[in-house]
Amino acid sequence: MTQKFLQRFGVVALFVLVAGSIAALIVVRDRMDITVADEASASRRGPDPVELLAADVAVVRDDVRGLGEGFRSGMQSLHDALEGSAGERETRLAAEVAALRSELAIVRNRLDQNAAEAAGSRAQVNQALATLGQGLQDLAKAVAEDSRQAVSVAPIVLAPAAAPSVEVAAAEVPVPAVPAATTAPESAPKKGFLSFQLPSQGFVFDQRQRFAIVSNLSRVGFDAKSTLHDFSGVTTRVEGEITANLAKPGENCSGSVSAQSASLDTGLEARDESMREILEPAKFPEVRFDWSAFEPTSVDAAAQKVVGVAKGKLSIHGVARDVSMPVTITVDASKRLAIDGQTKIKMSDFGVKPPSKLGLISVEDEAVLWIALRARTLGPAADAKR
Repeated sequence: MTQKFLQRFGVVALFVLVAGSIAALIVVRDRMDITVADEASASRRGPDPVELLAADVAVVRDDVRGLGEGFRSGMQSLHDALEGSAGERETRLAAEVAALRSELAIVRNRLDQNAAEAAGSRAQVNQALATLGQGLQDLAKAVAEDSRQAVSVAPIVLAPAAAPSVEVAAAEVPVPAVPAATTAPESAPKKGFLSFQLPSQGFVFDQRQRFAIVSNLSRVGFDAKSTLHDFSGVTTRVEGEITANLAKPGENCSGSVSAQSASLDTGLEARDESMREILEPAKFPEVRFDWSAFEPTSVDAAAQKVVGVAKGKLSIHGVARDVSMPVTITVDASKRLAIDGQTKIKMSDFGVKPPSKLGLISVEDEAVLWIALRARTLGPAADAKR
């Protein structure tokens, strides 16, 4: 009898102990704050240093390739320009020589004509002087015969006329005008043979440009709180494009960023499976933010930094809601945009029920959605205007 009583008492006591433990857990569960963190939690938002280094090496490689291509193109342009100049110079000199020869022939003809005219004039003068001398001699003889007194008449000797000096004025040879170098129109300024742009130099702060998200350097994730501990989910399966003029970000800014919902990783496989059951990635494969407007609070062109609020529609689980996300945009050493921002959302607003386990471990409805993106320029937008 005593043994049966003790057995029943033990069962009752065990039941009371378990019930009391459950009751105590229910009472203090809201006061419990257990944080489980791994070594990588502090850097989950930032890009992987190895991936960032690889991306920088790729930028340098592209710059070296662009430098080689630009130098080769520039040298070819210089070679073509030199060949073209030599050909033009040779043609111009040949034309000038031909013109000089033509002018020299004209001068020679003029000299020969002047010499012939001078010779003819000299012969005519000599003939006239000889005739005049003969006439004077005849006149002297006649006077001597008729004179009663002997008149001594000195013989008149007329020397032939000296050759008149012919002064030939120096011929003025016109020098053919050298055609002026053709100048390029103002709308297309002339570029040097080594004027080319490297791939990493395509970024311009004050110009409307297109930017593509660099997936391996970008992160999209969320921070959530549960009864036992806080946790985060993150993915690098990010893609998208943004069009904006960073100097005037409030003017006609647009873009979209999407992340694969099935790739969100919280660090626990069991928790990831529960999250995928709720998000249903087979039906709703992506979380998407369509960026339609930007309200800048500060724009620092010298530091290349923009702070403001991005506005648009956030789509989760097939439900779209208007959201505003404070963001900071900076430019890194490789001329990539670094876009960081976060905003608070309620999962229930998107038809997502926060998970709960046995009523004891539950996830809060409010979570922080954040982005840590890197984007590279694709060049000026089609409607780009400075």
